[in-house]
Amino acid sequence: MFKIDKGAVMNALAGFDIDQIKKASDEIKKKKPEFTVMLDLYEKIFIAQEKARKIVSLPEFNISQEKLSVQHEEKFPLVDISQFSIDHEVSESLFNELCDILTADENELSAAVGSIKLLSDEKKIDLNKLFTAFFKEDESLFDEAEVKYSIDKEILGFLIYNALQPSLVSFSEMISVNLDSDNDWEKGYCPVCGSMPELSLFEENGKRFLVCGFCGHKWGSKRIYCPFCENSNHETLQYYDIDSEEEYRVDVCEKCKKYIKTIDIKKTSRTVYPPLEIRSTPYIDVKLEEMGYKKGNE
Repeated sequence: MFKIDKGAVMNALAGFDIDQIKKASDEIKKKKPEFTVMLDLYEKIFIAQEKARKIVSLPEFNISQEKLSVQHEEKFPLVDISQFSIDHEVSESLFNELCDILTADENELSAAVGSIKLLSDEKKIDLNKLFTAFFKEDESLFDEAEVKYSIDKEILGFLIYNALQPSLVSFSEMISVNLDSDNDWEKGYCPVCGSMPELSLFEENGKRFLVCGFCGHKWGSKRIYCPFCENSNHETLQYYDIDSEEEYRVDVCEKCKKYIKTIDIKKTSRTVYPPLEIRSTPYIDVKLEEMGYKKGNE
């Protein structure tokens, strides 16, 4: 049996309050004023999510010691995505709030979101069924809604995921107390849910961490390592610095041709809120895709 250390719980999103999110957004906007409109929008979304996370209520979720021992030995994640619990009431309320945020300005996106909100209000689409389909990774309901009501299923999926995000983070944080604190995870996929990372961090102590693209869990990683194909050969792993932005770099793998954005926290005095960093660097994605690499978590 292995030791469970509640002090070892880490989530890259749960540690931020509303003031910190605002501060992080303001600091990025000063540095990148060309992204102000986009960042203003995401700031509202992230603040709404943080407010929702504070009132999320989830049932207790127990994992037997026998199962934990097997998961530790075999390097299985704690749960499958389909096992996540959510607060349906909070998720539905947040869905409506996100729709209001995105329809505040008249543009192509607001019109598309407005159509989806109307369908929800009229009970033509069932949010709870869509929540369930999302966790089952079943796109049929999203495809059906797109064809039947002429809506964009990608925008619908964006709304559903972001409405669920406070529950995802809360559930991940709650069950991560079951992780083995005596041994490093040393895998590229999330030890909580098995999803791939969307961001890499070098923290003040020089240690590298990976951030799950689904539940926000943060775990330690080897420095010279591709989380997507587990390549540790330094000859086929390299990184590219970003001009005039020393805190950023992109780690690439020549074996699987995938990349992950990395932030070196030691090289910036800004407040680093991972979701904002990801959204404020689309030019990195464009450049790396032009070079023939693909995002690792897609």
